[in-house]
Amino acid sequence: MGNNNSSSKHKSKKIEFYKEIDNKPMDLEVEKELKYYIPNNYEDIDRLHMFHFFQRYLFQGNYSSPIEEGLMRGKYKVLDIGCGPGTWLLDLANKYEKSVFYGLDNNSVHPNEIKPSNLNFVKADMFDGLPFPDDNFDFVHQ
Repeated sequence: MGNNNSSSKHKSKKIEFYKEIDNKPMDLEVEKELKYYIPNNYEDIDRLHMFHFFQRYLFQGNYSSPIEEGLMRGKYKVLDIGCGPGTWLLDLANKYEKSVFYGLDNNSVHPNEIKPSNLNFVKADMFDGLPFPDDNFDFVHQ
């Protein structure tokens, strides 16, 4: 037979539960498709910064791919999709000044005051397609 729970009811229950356990004000409308799942207040941005440094310590670096030589040589183009506050990009852009870095996110929570000249932030939704030509980057991080 079936039950009274439709998929839309199930989805809204998940969102309400998330709002309850997070206990932070969020502008969510259950009827709309939710595209940004993480709150973007200062406390959560700080948490993302700390998570970056924890991961860098845990994995003893910012990446596991063999890109060091290309980054050091310069003119390497790196894209971070869903960059959030841009901590990973800031770390690399300051270390590899000859390479160029792009951060893409649908929220503008990145710093502009301390942004090095080789770092660019683009506000866009990756689900609408990337605002760059194909084969434009040497390395993509997500």
